Amino acid sequence: MSQNLFSERVMRFFSRGIPNPMDWRAIDRLILLALLVLVAPVGFGAALWTITLMAPQYLNEPLVPFLFTGYAAHAGLLLAFIFEAFRRRQFVDHWPAFENFIIWGYLIVVMLSAYLTGTHYGEGLLLLFLGVNITGALADVNKIRKCYWVVFPTLILMGGADFIHTIPYALLLEQSPIMPSGRPVVGWLVLKSILVAILLLLIYLCILAMKRWVERESLYLEMSTIDGLTRLANRNSLINRGQEEIEKSLGLPKPLNASLACIMIDLDHFKNINDTWGHHAGDAVLVEASKIMMDNARKNDEVGRYGGEEFVVLLPGTNLKKATQIAERLRVRISEAEVVVDGTPIQITASFGVACFPSNGIEHVDDLLKKADKALYEAKETGRNKVVTST
Repeated sequence: MSQNLFSERVMRFFSRGIPNPMDWRAIDRLILLALLVLVAPVGFGAALWTITLMAPQYLNEPLVPFLFTGYAAHAGLLLAFIFEAFRRRQFVDHWPAFENFIIWGYLIVVMLSAYLTGTHYGEGLLLLFLGVNITGALADVNKIRKCYWVVFPTLILMGGADFIHTIPYALLLEQSPIMPSGRPVVGWLVLKSILVAILLLLIYLCILAMKRWVERESLYLEMSTIDGLTRLANRNSLINRGQEEIEKSLGLPKPLNASLACIMIDLDHFKNINDTWGHHAGDAVLVEASKIMMDNARKNDEVGRYGGEEFVVLLPGTNLKKATQIAERLRVRISEAEVVVDGTPIQITASFGVACFPSNGIEHVDDLLKKADKALYEAKETGRNKVVTST
């Protein structure tokens, strides 16, 4: 396989659309996370300022300056950390103190604000949940897990305090924002609107983060099972599938044992193709041979690249005679193919070795592959472009 070609495909995968922050350096991810977290103190401060102007009678006035100071201090420190991080990113890849401040600062601001307004089991919990989703993608998940074990007992204590009448509920509110008619006052509606705007932004960011996460996991899964050049199953995937079929057969009563045939294929004189026309020509030959094998495979067959110019076809429920016929058909199709590279036609042929389970000495898929490889070696030694069946 051409490593450069595969690398280009991976790069193209991640270059579509917005760059993936999970591929950034740690300190760059933290700068992005800090900018997102900045929404919390700014949004809460704006909401408090709006209510102070529109309906100050609903607020516990002695608490307001302290909260304003807290929000301003949090926002100011975040900005200071962000500017310092931009300076440090030229020299370091990570800054743990910055990460700790982002996580714990957000936690404290959200928990304190939610408790003082009596929304710790509503909007506060939702803000924490969305924050965990975004932070988990951009920062150290272990630190998020530790925060959970702080939040969990804290919420229990807050819930317990709600049932104790001697402890004031929603300390920031001087009177209930809900009128006798059950309708919220205008200032409370404004606060809810600001919170909705923040939540919608965080939800969208969560969707983007999860989308990128799913894309990355899908790519890693594909890379672990699929050969990047030919799009066939890779060696490990082939071996696992073969062993599964053998174990399935061994689990059946002997009269019902299912057979598993194996065809091992080696493209003839492949090194000469690379040396004469270049590796891009070799890649084109591999792709064309793979296409022929896939076009002639049945639904339950497994076609894979075993390594280099070697391929394997696993045929469940197929006996040795039928597998030999299939191998011969593949040999003819490959020998009739013509690969045109840079205007030059290249003729290709392949040698085939066929083996079948159950057979003496075969108890594992490795045994089956060795037997097919032995037959393949004989085909190559006795003239190539032929099919040899294991005895």
